[in-house]
Amino acid sequence: MKLVVGATGVLGRQITSLFAEASEPVRAVVRPTSDPAAVQALQDAGAELVQADLKDPASLRRACTGVDTVVTTATTTLRDQQADPLVDVDHLGQLNLVSAARDAGVRHFGYVSYPEAMDGPVRSPLSTAKRAVEAALQHSGMVATVVQPGVFMDVWLSPVLGFDPIAGRVRVLGSGEAPIGWITVADVARGLVASLIRFGQEHTVLPLVGEQLSMNEVIRTFETVQGRPFEVEHVSEDALAAQQQAARTPLDQSFAALMIALARGAWVPRDPRQAELGFSMTTVRAYAQRVSTLVRTAPRSEVASEAHGGGGSGKPISPGHHTGG
Repeated sequence: MKLVVGATGVLGRQITSLFAEASEPVRAVVRPTSDPAAVQALQDAGAELVQADLKDPASLRRACTGVDTVVTTATTTLRDQQADPLVDVDHLGQLNLVSAARDAGVRHFGYVSYPEAMDGPVRSPLSTAKRAVEAALQHSGMVATVVQPGVFMDVWLSPVLGFDPIAGRVRVLGSGEAPIGWITVADVARGLVASLIRFGQEHTVLPLVGEQLSMNEVIRTFETVQGRPFEVEHVSEDALAAQQQAARTPLDQSFAALMIALARGAWVPRDPRQAELGFSMTTVRAYAQRVSTLVRTAPRSEVASEAHGGGGSGKPISPGHHTGG
């Protein structure tokens, strides 16, 4: 039995569906506040539903009972921080899950982290959480498969974060010259599931990346695909640093750190083991072609939803706003 925590999110739903398509028994964690449409989609995929919460260790122990493999994609970065504070979910909550899985006799644990290149010179609360969970897994006695995907195209190349392929307008962090490792949500889902199978006998930390391109190169790719120039606005590193200094909450601090990391470059090494996963990663050009097809044929709201991976909401990024994934 596979248990997916974060199953109602975009990435978690795709992982749950991949398990179900492979005829793997899969149990999906939901909460009373979960989106009913997402819950219904999990049921339609054939998942067994269980109510649990990362902030409730007893519920996690119940959810892990009879489970061989736990996969967690859960994050509170797009949730109400009053109800689900980042430190309580991404840090302490994930550590609760590691403990519950270990105590329940779970053999294999899959975790979605991100590369240390995105930590920046000083670790944010989110980066601190990621590294703490990785360390706990290293010493848990379980076999752990930790994937460290690059920057999600579906999120950071979307209208919600200032990349608007409909209007042809882009807000760029820094000069746009620094290389960034890009990947799609779908490829992260496939990469994690394939990694669980291929590297399931020993502790594995695997970077995942589709393509390395600077933001300026990304923009040129979209311009070529759409056959028109984009309007580009730059947010200076000084403005981003000021935003980081002004940040007071763990979530604000974490997004500010991520934005500075992207402005300075988030190079993700292409690990040779990635070739053993059995599929080719989506390129930025292929993603641009998919999104640009929607630009020509669909209403703006549908393009924004597709570009954001089909879920979530947020404000356009600016020196005074944060959002992301």
